[in-house]
Amino acid sequence: MFSRNNSNISFRTSIISNCTYSLSVGIKVDEFCYSMSRQSEINGHRTLKTYSVSDSYGRFGVHNSLSCWEDNKFRETFEENLQFIHMYPYGDSIPYIQELGLTGPFMESSAIKIPVFVTAASSNHFLEVQAQIKNLHNIVYPNYINLKFIFYDIGLSETEKEMVKKHCRCEYRSFPFEKFPEHVKFLNGYTFKPLIAQIVLNEYGFMLWMDASVRFLTGKLDNLFQMAVKDGVKLILGGLGVGYRTDPLTFKYLGEDPCLYADKNEIEASFILLYRNHFTIETIMRPWVSCALTSGCMYFPGSQKRISCYNQKGLGFCHRFDQSIMSIILWRLYHANFGKVLIPGIFFDIQKENTSRYFESLEKKSSATVV
Repeated sequence: MFSRNNSNISFRTSIISNCTYSLSVGIKVDEFCYSMSRQSEINGHRTLKTYSVSDSYGRFGVHNSLSCWEDNKFRETFEENLQFIHMYPYGDSIPYIQELGLTGPFMESSAIKIPVFVTAASSNHFLEVQAQIKNLHNIVYPNYINLKFIFYDIGLSETEKEMVKKHCRCEYRSFPFEKFPEHVKFLNGYTFKPLIAQIVLNEYGFMLWMDASVRFLTGKLDNLFQMAVKDGVKLILGGLGVGYRTDPLTFKYLGEDPCLYADKNEIEASFILLYRNHFTIETIMRPWVSCALTSGCMYFPGSQKRISCYNQKGLGFCHRFDQSIMSIILWRLYHANFGKVLIPGIFFDIQKENTSRYFESLEKKSSATVV
């Protein structure tokens, strides 16, 4: 592991070794990695452990395995893993991080008890987000009269914009793509999500991000909000291991070892509660946002073609962008106590096929009332 200083900011690069990969995605593994593995096997000093992925449909095939040395481990103490994250490269984010409130001082939001709700949508999710807004109006709004809800437009038509402004009962915002690097405009790279989260967190101190597919099952959320204030971040677990659903280029950029994440389930970035304090901003948001702003970390040319995790095989057989990076950060921090950041109980559901023409129905009701 090596480090260098530039303008008082630390950067780190590292060689990932002590691992063997079973790959079927055409990525060449460093020869040093293979030679180390063979030498260690011959000497008999270490034991290989193979992780395999399968499901009830057998979609991933027999080649989907990752062999790692059993003594590959995270750093021993929380503080050491914290320092490891602080050494992630800043990349292309340096011109932006001060304006985004990522350089300090970091003020804790001690007076805020209810988060600002935030979502975003483009035209291809317009019916889906209408169903979400209907759900919010019916389930959540009755319990929180002064709820603040921000809607980010990331690609709506003019007609759709006007419908949101008229019926959403929210603050409409157009996402400022022009302020950020060119790659942020590629929506399938999901780099806009960490940026929106940080913008709102910097303004209000407490935010709840919802993908358009989120549907609340209850409007009584006080206990959930209290847990988020206490722990700084709350979310849910997703599916397969982070090592399989993250491109090897991302691990290489961060100086991380995919072997450490082979059996660590990814988190779901569809629903995230974030509370602003020094720790949350410096250790979670800064690396997440820095990666989003840097082409070659969260997003890189061609990566949008690898979002599908079906009918693929091998280590890094797909890439989950914002979700992958957040998973790496949180597993490194909380691998010994990951339950600390998980949401207990069921407060919401993910319903990607659930759509509605809610705004049209409101228009009809309004017209009928006028008549």
